[in-house]
Amino acid sequence: MGDNRDEADEWPAIGDDAPDSGPVALPDARELALLVSNVTGPMCGKTFAAADDRARGQSICGRMFLLPIQGKRDINIILSSDKAGSEALGAAMFGRPPQQLTRGMVDDAIAELLNMVAGQVQKHLKIDQPLGLPRSITLADLATAGGVGFSDSLLLTSSGIGDMKLWIYERAQDEKTAAAPGGGFVRSLFRKLTSH
Repeated sequence: MGDNRDEADEWPAIGDDAPDSGPVALPDARELALLVSNVTGPMCGKTFAAADDRARGQSICGRMFLLPIQGKRDINIILSSDKAGSEALGAAMFGRPPQQLTRGMVDDAIAELLNMVAGQVQKHLKIDQPLGLPRSITLADLATAGGVGFSDSLLLTSSGIGDMKLWIYERAQDEKTAAAPGGGFVRSLFRKLTSH
């Protein structure tokens, strides 16, 4: 990522803006898989586990949605899946065979899952800011915005639904970079597993 600042001096600690709480440790891939499973388990009987990021290429970004957590801190969460995974998720959520789903239904399923996962992340990180609305984006949009890339995500996998990619990041603005397109430094709000 584009973060080259001293984290202790420049970034507010996660959870510092929540009343009566101290800093919160950033979640790792296993914890994020559990947060996603907290949503999908009760909703459609499916759970997710962290997977090796190298197992999937950019085809997993067939459907991508971004949800901002709005406020003084510029935090965004992105969820993506390929066509088969998106349809499997929609089928599980709507209780219908994939061939009975419209593209709108599939997109609604991804956006709704993203909204619920964002609520779990917001609670876990003690971020006292409202959730925005999910919107469809592409990898090209992500590249244009700058600072965060394909490899700055986590791969999650589930039998019955397939794979999903998840990005959670914060953009810090300063006077020099705020005005530029994609300006600001970016940091991930999760810890990657390094034991591949």
